[in-house]
Amino acid sequence: MSLVDRLDRYLTAIPGEHRRSLAATALARACMQTPVIGQMASAWPQALTPGELREIDVPDGRLRTLYRDPAGLPVDVVTAADAAVVAEFGPQPLSADLPGAGAAALDDRFDEAWARWEDTVFAGLTARLTEAGATVLGSHGHLPAASELVARVTAAVPGLRLTVDVDPDPPAMRMVAQVLRQARLWLTTEPRPARLITFGQDVDPEEVVRVVDATTRVAGRPNVVLGARLPTRLLAGYAFPQSDRARLAGLDGPLLAIRTLADDGTDRETDAVWHVRLSDPADVAELTTAWAGGVDVTCCVAASCLSDERWRTRWLPVLQETAPVIWLIDVPVASLAGEFTGGRTVHGIHLDLGANPTGARRAVALKVSGHAGAWLAVADDVGIQLLTGQLADLPGIDLRMTGADWTAAVPALRLVLLDLLRTESYVDLRALVDHGN
Repeated sequence: MSLVDRLDRYLTAIPGEHRRSLAATALARACMQTPVIGQMASAWPQALTPGELREIDVPDGRLRTLYRDPAGLPVDVVTAADAAVVAEFGPQPLSADLPGAGAAALDDRFDEAWARWEDTVFAGLTARLTEAGATVLGSHGHLPAASELVARVTAAVPGLRLTVDVDPDPPAMRMVAQVLRQARLWLTTEPRPARLITFGQDVDPEEVVRVVDATTRVAGRPNVVLGARLPTRLLAGYAFPQSDRARLAGLDGPLLAIRTLADDGTDRETDAVWHVRLSDPADVAELTTAWAGGVDVTCCVAASCLSDERWRTRWLPVLQETAPVIWLIDVPVASLAGEFTGGRTVHGIHLDLGANPTGARRAVALKVSGHAGAWLAVADDVGIQLLTGQLADLPGIDLRMTGADWTAAVPALRLVLLDLLRTESYVDLRALVDHGN
């Protein structure tokens, strides 16, 4: 009989597909939480051999022990888990896991209920194994022994850098954070060609108006997005000429620019992303006045720029007075704790970007109570799910993905997304830590 068939037969008593998957996880946890790491620490520096381990304290032996029950997973364990959920969360989670309910059981609002259900099954399986003579550790019971073993090894091996954090929660959160920090979604096949042009020096207002009017129209109106980015971010994401790269490298603090596609200034007849830099807050009013109201203006400020207090003080009041502000999330979620936490309610909405040539399919927008503007992150499906989960786990945050009126924010979000997909080379959360490949 195949392993899948044996597992399926063992889980026969469970009525819901989602609960079956949770029971499989609880079964694996009960089999894997053995005292072997503690035994290794006690035996150090001698090697621990398989023959020194009891059959009931190795994963395969535990699985065989549990599989000997001809009825499979005991009904009383399943009943206890169901009862624990109903007592604490009501009957809705169980109703969502009945045949014909589709994916209703996966709703985020049931997460805590399902965690309780899985832990209750784990406790039931642990009791069965303990009766059979096993030493079953709790979910994080192996960490102290792992810490002890690592300490002994590092003392014996100079230069070895290993640590074990015995706090059970941050490791999983850090793993998600590490995945997000390393992920990068390219919106083009290579860094886009680009030019750095200073407003009022390299180009006058009339020329900017002419180029933007001709190249950025959305629904018949020019789409002007005032974007703030770190110079290092621009250097990493665009193929600037060497002279422009030198100018960018010499800038101190975030750069505010309008981006549009225009001739790259060579004889190759190719377009480049013009970054029309505004070097003084007064340039914002001068430029927007030049359009005399015949243009849609929004602001897109990368979250990485907010760490510069001098820039915030100088520029943000002008931008917030000029147009709606969208805050682009380009840093790890933990870096935003000061903007999001403090007992604030955060409303979110998932955005489907539809078919487009960039590969970007999803975005999430967020509104923070007491904070002007909306926050925006663009990624693939998995990235958006992980990011949303991290936000929900921030201390003191009340994240709600339903119940908000997004009517006023959607136009600005749409215009910023169109600009991002058209002019950005990639999106990620590495703006403060990694400007390479």
